[in-house]
Amino acid sequence: MPKEKQKMLPILLIVLFSVLIIFSIIWLRKDKPAENTVPIVATKPAIENPDIFFASNGKNTVYKIKKGDQWSVIWNGTEGKTYDFVSNPVFSADGTQIAYNAEIGGQAYVVVNNSQEISAYQKANYITFSKDGSTIAFVATKGDDNYVVISAEILNITETLKESQSFKEIAIAKDGNGNSSAIIMSDDGSKLAYVIKENDKIYVVVNGQKSQGYDDVISFSFSADGSSFTYEAQNGNSVLTITNNQVVSSTNSGSTTNQNNSNNTSDTNTNNSNINYPSATYRYKISTQKDIVRDQNQLDFSGCADGGTGCNF
Repeated sequence: MPKEKQKMLPILLIVLFSVLIIFSIIWLRKDKPAENTVPIVATKPAIENPDIFFASNGKNTVYKIKKGDQWSVIWNGTEGKTYDFVSNPVFSADGTQIAYNAEIGGQAYVVVNNSQEISAYQKANYITFSKDGSTIAFVATKGDDNYVVISAEILNITETLKESQSFKEIAIAKDGNGNSSAIIMSDDGSKLAYVIKENDKIYVVVNGQKSQGYDDVISFSFSADGSSFTYEAQNGNSVLTITNNQVVSSTNSGSTTNQNNSNNTSDTNTNNSNINYPSATYRYKISTQKDIVRDQNQLDFSGCADGGTGCNF
């Protein structure tokens, strides 16, 4: 019997020790505040590429969302049509309108205000609003290297859509404020200008009328009412000032000579070869593979949807 007691004693000690530990835990926890029993709600996964852009007026916003394998644009809270790709959001000057590139089934469009589509053949570049927002224009790709300029009045796109002839190369021009674009429009959108390159000569095209050829075109601007235009061009060592395609002055060797004869477009004094004249500002061919680097509020073409670098939409 004493031996049985000796065997039971260790077991009783273990049980007693366990009970003490349990009571100690209960005692320590009785004054602890109850834990938050609200169920944890899983957060919604972040939208892929959730970049939001504000217009210049600080009120209008645009961003894109992915739906399955397609994309749609949210413009001021309203969702547009779904496309295979969307890219290159461009605001009007006052920030109240938007246009962007879209592509579905190999067909490219410029979508205006998330509702109207303009066919852009295989690709659209350099979407441009007129200053008053009444007109939109862009360069469209047609074939491997042909380009057409398409423009329309936004309130009546179907009836006012215009297309230029195709060109091998539409180049970049600078307006009177130093802004670079393939298209320059008058404030009201009634006049449209662009620069083309043919046989190593540069031409200015205004409302379909082509100027004579130059070595370089330095700048271009419309008057405030759009009734006239002025640009500077370079031929050899001569820098010409041209209004409505008529030469009004020519600078060479630091001197200026008035040109009263509109047919005389060359300077008679070309002997000084030490003068540094402005370099070309436009000679960047619009690639059929990838756009030229755009401003930060714009974007390269639809290849960005596949993870291209430099994309910001």
